[in-house]
Amino acid sequence: MTYDEIYKSKLMTADEAIKAHIKNGDKLFLGGLDIAKETFTTLLNKIKEGEYSGISAYGNLILNDIGLDDERLTPDKFRYYAYFYGGYERSGAKYGSVTNVPLHLNQFEEYMKFVSPDVAVIPMSPPDEQGFCNIGPAGYIPAGIVNSKKIIAEINKNIPRVCGSRHDFHVSEISAFVEHNEPIDIPPSGESSETDKKIASYILEQIPDGACIQLGIGGTANAVGYGLIDKKHLGVHSEMYGDSMAYLQKLGVIDNSQKTFMPGRSVCGFTMATRETLDYIDKNPRVYYEPYQYVNDVKNIAANDNMISINTGLSMDLTGQLCSESIGFRQFSGSGGQVDYIRGATLSKGGKSFIAMSSVANTKNGPVSKICLSLAPGSIVTTLRAEIMYVVTEYGCVNLRFCDVPTRAKRLISIAHPDFRDELTFEAKKNGLIY
Repeated sequence: MTYDEIYKSKLMTADEAIKAHIKNGDKLFLGGLDIAKETFTTLLNKIKEGEYSGISAYGNLILNDIGLDDERLTPDKFRYYAYFYGGYERSGAKYGSVTNVPLHLNQFEEYMKFVSPDVAVIPMSPPDEQGFCNIGPAGYIPAGIVNSKKIIAEINKNIPRVCGSRHDFHVSEISAFVEHNEPIDIPPSGESSETDKKIASYILEQIPDGACIQLGIGGTANAVGYGLIDKKHLGVHSEMYGDSMAYLQKLGVIDNSQKTFMPGRSVCGFTMATRETLDYIDKNPRVYYEPYQYVNDVKNIAANDNMISINTGLSMDLTGQLCSESIGFRQFSGSGGQVDYIRGATLSKGGKSFIAMSSVANTKNGPVSKICLSLAPGSIVTTLRAEIMYVVTEYGCVNLRFCDVPTRAKRLISIAHPDFRDELTFEAKKNGLIY
């Protein structure tokens, strides 16, 4: 049979694919971000109506509202095991349909081997002239697919084909195809505030020409990214490849010419970006996608000289313990790849890691200092104090590496919001952190 004949013989509606390949008690790999919405929504509706039970799904934060907060998704019928939360996961957690799995992303391959999903339900591009479908710019997906017993591919012509080591799957490997074309959900990249720009200015001073960069999402990351326009010969080894990186690569600021690991191309795990950036990465060999267990491998990160890692946090105590994923006991996001890149950058020759955050959080009870005497009860320590290097707020940049506790406390207080510095100093002395 030709690949086209194979494809057509497995082409089904979402309902048909579910009935043919999913049974009660199955473990499904969902992926994350822009999911196979038509197929998975159809399945969830069947679960809500009582047609299926005991279904568990595994994946990342999702960008589609598929009704995870529906009261009919009781834990005995459905449970989503998410290693990173967004708004929909937080809503679902209130009803018990979503639970969190603590995970460093470099462990993703081992995690998927442990889960051993029955079925992967994944969006893919239409097959090419050799019969290969492409999973697009989502580096966390390959391990989930190859460790699943079956694959249901939801074919969407709007998914860009990316160059990567494990991103193509032949039609012969796939159990069922469901066609559903719709625009990829693209979140806003985050406008940079004046505070973001001020924080970025301290970081930009520390980034040399020829550096290899890792950036996340949000206003501060964008301010740093677009602020790099006057640098030269930058490289990319990053969990996320975003709009600012595509912008700099088009201009030639990012040319990857001085990278000491996988030179000549940007190496990344996934993309959350505008349609313009998605068009840029389509079939572009200069942007190369690797699974998380590779792109987040500390040894691979550290192999890049002058590796610059920029991450953020929610709160930090005066000894340098960083909470990046919870507000008290409430899971807010996830550990993701923060620790992977902090460790990798620290081990890199000439490398630097930065934690960038505004000095205050504006809550319903008024502004609260993100630099605090101690973390709130229930707060998750994402990054240990011994691994923190640079910390940056709009009031400055300090280096905590190899500092004793009193020095750490004094340096962190110096970049806290001025309204909180006296109180922090008083409490630090009272509790023996400064003496």
